[in-house]
Amino acid sequence: MTGIGSRTVCARGALVVLGVMAAAPSVHAQSVDAGVEASTDEVRRGLSWSDGEISASADALVGFGGFDASARVSMLRKSDRHANADVVADLALGRDWDLSGFTVRTEAIGHVFGGADASMDYVELGLGARYSIGPLQVGAGAFYAPSQDAIGGDNLYLRASANFGVPALPVSLSASVGHTTGDTKDARSARLRPLGDYTDWKLGVEYNQFPFTIGVDYAGTDVDTSRVALSPYADLKHAGDRVVGRVRLSF
Repeated sequence: MTGIGSRTVCARGALVVLGVMAAAPSVHAQSVDAGVEASTDEVRRGLSWSDGEISASADALVGFGGFDASARVSMLRKSDRHANADVVADLALGRDWDLSGFTVRTEAIGHVFGGADASMDYVELGLGARYSIGPLQVGAGAFYAPSQDAIGGDNLYLRASANFGVPALPVSLSASVGHTTGDTKDARSARLRPLGDYTDWKLGVEYNQFPFTIGVDYAGTDVDTSRVALSPYADLKHAGDRVVGRVRLSF
């Protein structure tokens, strides 16, 4: 999909998510969660979204009628990856489904960028499943962004994850591995795939004593950061391995 068609899909997707979230307060809320977080880097799928700099975010989630609507706003620090964007708002509508011991999740997510030099907004759809065995939870998921001008084609992210809550301690360990692939039509595809298809991984430890959460993650990719990228969106200097620290205050 190219030209006006791609921009229309993205705009409509973001507006749908925004509309549902705006309507959410009119439905009896079953749960409300919110928080603020500071981190040494805003890293997603192994790539820094904040030019390797300190970031801060605020988020809220409202559960209603079996669905949940969430918003997260994060500082991007004039991100090269996202055309000098200052901030991104991730707007999502999702639902969990119980299926023979598994929890299946479906969701739609709109990513809206503020302060960018060009239109960077895009949408993606998520499908995943998780299963708990005592303190261990394992999961797998797929996130697909249909072809859009803002991401230079389409994008598919596949992920497997595990989380283990240490018995009798407010500590959890996590690990995940993901792979990103997709169609490339122009230079903007480097936003989500700096040099094409790549694999990422993350190992983390988290201490949770409400209302505070402290975490440390080691995130890495197999992107060859020694290469020269032709796309101005690749930002290879912020696509390699890194340690990320974060502190969260929940409400």
